Amino acid sequence: MIDPTRFCVHPVNGRACDNTEPTHSGGQLGHDFRPPAAQGEPQRPQLAVVPDDPNQEPPRRGLILRPASMIRIRPVRWLWDTTPEGAPPTSHGRIPLYSLAIAAGGPGLGKSQFAIWMTARITRGELPGELYGKPHAVIYAAAEDSWTYTIAPRLVAAGADMDLVFHVAVRDDEHPYARLTLPIDTSLLAQEAERYSVALLVMDPLLSYIDKGINDYRAAEVRAALEPLVAAADRHHFTILGLAHFTKAGAANPLNRLAGSGAFGQLLRSLIAFAKEEDEEGDERFVMSLEKNNLGRLGLPSHEYKIAPVTIETEEGPSYVSRFVLGPETTISVRQVMRDETAVGGVDKSERTEAMEWLEDYMTARDRAGIAEPKEVYSAARVARITDNALREAKRRLRIKSVKQKGVRDGGWFWQMPGFAAPDDQQPEM
Repeated sequence: MIDPTRFCVHPVNGRACDNTEPTHSGGQLGHDFRPPAAQGEPQRPQLAVVPDDPNQEPPRRGLILRPASMIRIRPVRWLWDTTPEGAPPTSHGRIPLYSLAIAAGGPGLGKSQFAIWMTARITRGELPGELYGKPHAVIYAAAEDSWTYTIAPRLVAAGADMDLVFHVAVRDDEHPYARLTLPIDTSLLAQEAERYSVALLVMDPLLSYIDKGINDYRAAEVRAALEPLVAAADRHHFTILGLAHFTKAGAANPLNRLAGSGAFGQLLRSLIAFAKEEDEEGDERFVMSLEKNNLGRLGLPSHEYKIAPVTIETEEGPSYVSRFVLGPETTISVRQVMRDETAVGGVDKSERTEAMEWLEDYMTARDRAGIAEPKEVYSAARVARITDNALREAKRRLRIKSVKQKGVRDGGWFWQMPGFAAPDDQQPEM
């Protein structure tokens, strides 16, 4: 007799099935079941079992309910965990295992280099986290870069175990030029990931692998193509690192600037964003931030990083490539860099750069020698179509001071460029 209080303990991908015995009456009999609750234990809800009508065709679709008390609770485990010594365990987890993570940024910021860096660490068992000390395989799908001239040399430069990094191609007798496509090849990807104990699937860029028949401007269609892959990652125990681009315009919020953000929706567990900051001296540095962390803490420290040139030797001579170098923690975040770029008074980076170039030329002209009256500067800037906000931001960036003569009542203010001699008896603006 079918007992609705008994729950299946048959292992499915390393976990108990946990469905009730009545749900197995359609052909999955023979599994082991937990006995009913013992004396003194809380009784589980009783399910009414409706006997099958032998004359009625079994429904193709139905609902399965199980009480929350029968769902096993597990802690989050982390592929990449930067928790420092002395901090609570896993408190600095950045990429959870068996989930979808996105690395996003503008062009030329090192997103692919970061994916190579992570690939190398996983194949060597050197990535801090659950797999530290346990080398695993990686499937690397690159739609835009050459394996011969870019991917493979970068892997060598990063120190990857080349026997554990797999290029992926599609064999299709009917379509000789077939390429990896989602969701068509999702089940095949999952099978190979399990066969080779793959820990990470890199897709660079992720959206380029969506079936061409799917409108990538329709978030619901793209999400439907990605959902089976995310489910397969959880079921077959691999993590997905998808690379994505930022849109050229938008708010100073990395999530809003993420191309395809509507499609990723709640599928995305971790977003690592990349940006380049320029300080007031014109020096540049790269910044990497964790901008979304659904299963862990937000507000984790950002990191500086570098893209360092490397020369590797090949059978046909040297190959000049580069590699990602993770730097120290920094208080600057990608969100702050974006805010600065869209900055003061709505002045974007290109407008600010144009204003700085114009103001420097104006102030260093021979007849001014680094000194000018503000009214004259503003008037000339408007003629050059430089906005007041852009001019003020350029003044700040160029470190131009406002000064006036000492001891002169109602004396006017002047702008003074750094490195230029000021007129006698001038005092800086307080």
